[in-house]
Amino acid sequence: MKYVFLLMISLLAWPAAAQEWQFAGQAPSAEQTKDWQQQAAKQGKDLMLVLGANWCHDSTALLERFNQSPFRDQLKQQYQIHTVDVSYFERGYDIVQAYGEPIYYGTPTVMIIDAGSGQIKNFASWQHWTNASKHCAEEFQAYFLEQDFLTLIEEPLSEAHRQQLSAFKQQQAERIKAGYQWVAPQLKAYKTSGAQQPPQRFIQQWMAVAKFRNQVHEDIVAAHKKALNAPETPLELPSYPKQAWE
Repeated sequence: MKYVFLLMISLLAWPAAAQEWQFAGQAPSAEQTKDWQQQAAKQGKDLMLVLGANWCHDSTALLERFNQSPFRDQLKQQYQIHTVDVSYFERGYDIVQAYGEPIYYGTPTVMIIDAGSGQIKNFASWQHWTNASKHCAEEFQAYFLEQDFLTLIEEPLSEAHRQQLSAFKQQQAERIKAGYQWVAPQLKAYKTSGAQQPPQRFIQQWMAVAKFRNQVHEDIVAAHKKALNAPETPLELPSYPKQAWE
């Protein structure tokens, strides 16, 4: 009977042990991520930081795929991977700011960082994984193992363009963060209520914030490309109407 009991305990514990990565309680400091970056550089790997949360279906779908063998082992050969639990958009800002970005544009946000330079390699395609649950195994393979994604870090901007884009990013980041703060209480209330369907008011708020943050990111990437194609021409950056939370 003793051995049966021990076997049952081990079987119950097995799923948790099999999870290489998870979000719950993972709240590293920006200083910790810099230590991880140094470790990754010594190992000849990229650093990958995954910002997400357990309430987010796409965040958990991404980690479910990451935790599957043999993909899990292939990732570990190429990256040092760490997760960041952003809770209800309450954390994670210092992490992205440590790598030159003022905001993250959704969950999950996957940051692939060149450990030697500290530059984010995949900023241009961050938003791809906010719909992680809809992507197939082949997409995961191509993106993470073959690094088949658009990268802009090898294309330096002129100082004038860099300053223009930096100011634009910061301005819009403040608006996005205000949107997060606006929708977060309704998000938490819905996710902790046990309701089968989200309230209509929450859906409207959520979609408003999502539409804005996705548009901002898309426009930043487009502006970067235009700056590379016309390095002497000042950027004409978009302006956006007042949002529902403003």
